[in-house]
Amino acid sequence: MILLYGEKFTDVDLPQVIPTCESFDARVIPLVGEDLQCLHSALRKASRGVVLKTRSRLWISLARELRADLTIYVWGLPLRRRGVIPIYPAAEYRGPAVYYVKNRHDLRALVGKTVDGFLLDARGFDPRAVELAVKGELRCDCVRCDVAERLLCNWYREVEVL
Repeated sequence: MILLYGEKFTDVDLPQVIPTCESFDARVIPLVGEDLQCLHSALRKASRGVVLKTRSRLWISLARELRADLTIYVWGLPLRRRGVIPIYPAAEYRGPAVYYVKNRHDLRALVGKTVDGFLLDARGFDPRAVELAVKGELRCDCVRCDVAERLLCNWYREVEVL
């Protein structure tokens, strides 16, 4: 699973984590903090999930109570249960989870490790290139590349040749 993190919406066909209270597009996963009104609005309109930035289990329990059918990504608390997936920084590998990756250097640390997904910072990765890598349209030198390896290969050289 590949998610993009950015301050504003980008027109690519990938799920995007954006700091907002409302999910105005099916691809948007709202990022909310400890604000009850914002959390309620995000949970009411979200379709893919909500990222909750908190260190308190109370907010997670509240979100699960309001929308038990929705995936809650927790950024800041090492908690995993049914429907709750933690987000860790790439430098702190803790087993299967979603990892926040700022740049290609951080991604190298996760190659070959078991992960549930990546939350890629749009400032460190070109969203259109990520979309091509996810769709399998970027070619690499490796025989059986996973998405992380495709994002790390020198895809821009392939584009220059074309």
